[in-house]
Amino acid sequence: MNKWTLIVPAGGVGSRMEANRPKQYLEINGKPLLIYTLRTLDQHFEQPKIILAMASEWVEYMQPFLNEAGLTERCTLVAGGKERYDSVKNALNEVRTPWVGVHDAVRPFVSQETVERLNEGIAHHAAIIPVVGLKESLRKKTSMGTEAVDRSHFMNVQTPQCFHLEHLQRAYEIPFDETVTDDASLVERTGVTIHTVLGNDENIKITTPIDLILAKQLVPTL
Repeated sequence: MNKWTLIVPAGGVGSRMEANRPKQYLEINGKPLLIYTLRTLDQHFEQPKIILAMASEWVEYMQPFLNEAGLTERCTLVAGGKERYDSVKNALNEVRTPWVGVHDAVRPFVSQETVERLNEGIAHHAAIIPVVGLKESLRKKTSMGTEAVDRSHFMNVQTPQCFHLEHLQRAYEIPFDETVTDDASLVERTGVTIHTVLGNDENIKITTPIDLILAKQLVPTL
């Protein structure tokens, strides 16, 4: 029995992309970014249950792509909310498996190796997320100007962020707070320790026009 449900919140408008549609529906080679993300998850997690939270006006557009990818029967559609928080909370009502992952709709390049590390980690920890180290120097604002900080103390956070179901459910009993930017931050507020595994550099979140250019180069690798 598959232990995984993957929640993919896809209700955002993607204003930073400055496009004529939400970024998850921008097409590469005639297919929306979202379908590349769903196909990758489906392959790496060995046919998990997927819950897709999206705006109703995009359901008809997505349906042929879901059919072509063979995802229609295992992909449950729920209403996307005003905030990402609302979308995930709506999706949680449909989860029946012990493990749940939340993955960005526009992050189609998570690797099989990253997923294998998450699979191993979730068996031992209540919360596990993929991260990669920083490559550029960092500076922190101070009252006097700025000062250098040791980048080895910081990391970039990726998705899927994975949890034992009861911990994510408990976290989503906390009211919405715009200072919480991801699920791990919310779960951490309940007292759960967030453990990490190594992610993969190409597991980028496509949010700007430059990201889209890079994605077009990476899509043939899927």
